[in-house]
Amino acid sequence: MTGNEAVLIDFPNQKKKDWKRDKLNQNKKGSVYERGGKLYVYFFYKNERVREPSGLADTKENRKKLRLFLDKIHVEIEGGEFEFAYTFPYSKKRDHFTLLEGRTLNTTPEEITFGSYFEKWMKEMKPGMTVGKIRDYQKIADFYLLPYFGEMPFAEFKIMTMKRFLAHLTGMQNRYGKPLAASTLNNVFIPLRAITADAFAEYEWAMPDPFIALKMPKRKKSRVNPFTLDEWQELMGFIRSWYKPYFEFAVTTGLRPSEQVALKWSAIGDTYMEVELSRVKGLEKEDLKTESSRRSIELRPAMREILERQKKLTAHLKSEYVFLNMAGRPINQDKMRQLWERAEQRADMAHRRMYEIRHTFASWALAAGEQPGWVAKTLGHSDLTMVYTVYARFIPALRKDDGGKFEDMYAKKHLS
Repeated sequence: MTGNEAVLIDFPNQKKKDWKRDKLNQNKKGSVYERGGKLYVYFFYKNERVREPSGLADTKENRKKLRLFLDKIHVEIEGGEFEFAYTFPYSKKRDHFTLLEGRTLNTTPEEITFGSYFEKWMKEMKPGMTVGKIRDYQKIADFYLLPYFGEMPFAEFKIMTMKRFLAHLTGMQNRYGKPLAASTLNNVFIPLRAITADAFAEYEWAMPDPFIALKMPKRKKSRVNPFTLDEWQELMGFIRSWYKPYFEFAVTTGLRPSEQVALKWSAIGDTYMEVELSRVKGLEKEDLKTESSRRSIELRPAMREILERQKKLTAHLKSEYVFLNMAGRPINQDKMRQLWERAEQRADMAHRRMYEIRHTFASWALAAGEQPGWVAKTLGHSDLTMVYTVYARFIPALRKDDGGKFEDMYAKKHLS
């Protein structure tokens, strides 16, 4: 086989008789194929099968366009003019076919774009990243970096380029119509700096650091905005009964959302529950935020009462997870945030992050007289620094009876 023959390729979930009826590919070299609502091209090149996504939706018009594109590829192959990297610059097989063609790999900053290097960089770095870091970097790239730098060669990465990008970000708004926070701006530049530094080092480019004179906005100290007991009860009146135990458990434990959605019945003991897993974007992971995050939390009466209600509510679903959505699957944090925001709107309350529930637990516990050490341990902090820095105004004194005063305050107000 020379790589130019027309061949019939068997693909998963596609019957041969379907291909016989496919007039678009009939008597043609290679094929246009649909998978997951998107169109792909399949052809042989250098005695190897090539499958590349087009990014186009599966429509009649797009199929015709892609068929013409594939026909052009075969004309170039037969004429010896086809250059894989030029036609598919973001393909994972780009460098592989470039070498097979006897060409020199692009290694100059004028030839390598940020978008192409990002794909390569992520593939190489993923094995050493946590699930959360992969998610965050990909999200930052999709929302901010690739739309701006995707087609830009590294040769254009200069000080003024980064200043213009920072100005561009400063003019953007978040989903609440407010300017991006300083913390968001700084977070966007973390992967941008890392990827740029690795590209410069890998290809040994002697270029000035484009970030050296960049002044980033200072992060403002976050001031927690916990709920009062009255505000909390009012807001809970607008939460669906199915999801109330989730929020009630959150405010009595101070669990991080990722920890709570990963909580399993097997972690609930007679007197303690073990926090040892988290769940991010549907993926369960054992590497928690910090080592101190792996902890045991005493089961107090209010917590037991909530868990008993939750077990009765979901027993028929027979799931290993404590908190489920109404379809019987583990809670999705993004969906919960949407539910939370709708409840705020119906209650006519100003928006607060769902993470304020964790701050609410800490502030209530400290205001009730619980010792900062107990609060820090329950939250999963390794020392008291965070408690004194963030919640200092809620600490009236240092007392004993860890957990009891919080329990009394919550029970009297909420369980009566």
